[in-house]
Amino acid sequence: MAKIGIALGSGAAKGWAHIGVLNELAKLGIKPDKVAGCSIGAVVGAAYAQNALPELEHWVRSFSSWDVLGLMDLSWRKGGLIGGERVFDVMQQHIGEIDIEQMNLPYAAVATDLYSGQEVWFQRGNLRHAVRASCSMPGILSPAKMGDRWLIDGAVVNPVPVSVSRAMGVDFVIAVDLHGHRKARLKELPVSISSTIDAQTDTASEHQGQEVGFMDLLARGRDYVSGLTDKFSLGNRSEPGMLAVMSQSMDILEQRHKRVRLMGDPPDILITPNVVEIGTMEFHRADEAIEAGAQAVRQVAHIIEAALAQD
Repeated sequence: MAKIGIALGSGAAKGWAHIGVLNELAKLGIKPDKVAGCSIGAVVGAAYAQNALPELEHWVRSFSSWDVLGLMDLSWRKGGLIGGERVFDVMQQHIGEIDIEQMNLPYAAVATDLYSGQEVWFQRGNLRHAVRASCSMPGILSPAKMGDRWLIDGAVVNPVPVSVSRAMGVDFVIAVDLHGHRKARLKELPVSISSTIDAQTDTASEHQGQEVGFMDLLARGRDYVSGLTDKFSLGNRSEPGMLAVMSQSMDILEQRHKRVRLMGDPPDILITPNVVEIGTMEFHRADEAIEAGAQAVRQVAHIIEAALAQD
């Protein structure tokens, strides 16, 4: 029987769609034998490989925007906006404190060496450390130090880790790309600079007074959560904030690199949930993301079943 590998791509809050993908594949009787994940894909992949996906799903479905704020240990001086330890403390409670070698399924997480640019694959050692390194989005989540190395998000070098999945010795690779619907969003962009200026002029009075300092937003509690979400969202283009610029720049670089990687080593099946409307930090929109993942599988279920039947 063919060994199936699944490669779960990066995408921050969009990544809860991976839960829907895995659940829907299970309904088809398809249960991947080996798991490779990058960034948020490393988180969901770890839960799946440790038979803890239902616990993770229950947790993330309960999120409100206020809960997301509560998980942020803000830190400007550690190479990122968020320290990250608080959220990984909670994640560890749901998945367990174990080494990768002890997991129920073979598992790998991808990270990047900050200074050499080397792709780093974690297939053994502490699971929390591996996932933490894989998720260290530049400028957002502080780098992870391991030995004499500083590690950042695996999306910098391998956003959809098909190559990692194949190297794990599988016969068939299913990959999940969380940015496959990017073009649909780009169609909404203004067609000219003048139209952009006009749009900004029309909405200037509406947004006047909303641009406040980060610490002021923090002091406002729930208003801060809304402001932070807006900065990571593509919905308001009148004047992108610092966080939106970092997020979008990273996304553009990632997309270009991803296309090259997938052309050189395409998966057998590529699943692309439509999560383009979910912002980078909108982790409280898990219900929508999970449903998008399930819907993406339903749309290609006949193709997956036919491809596996040939193996």
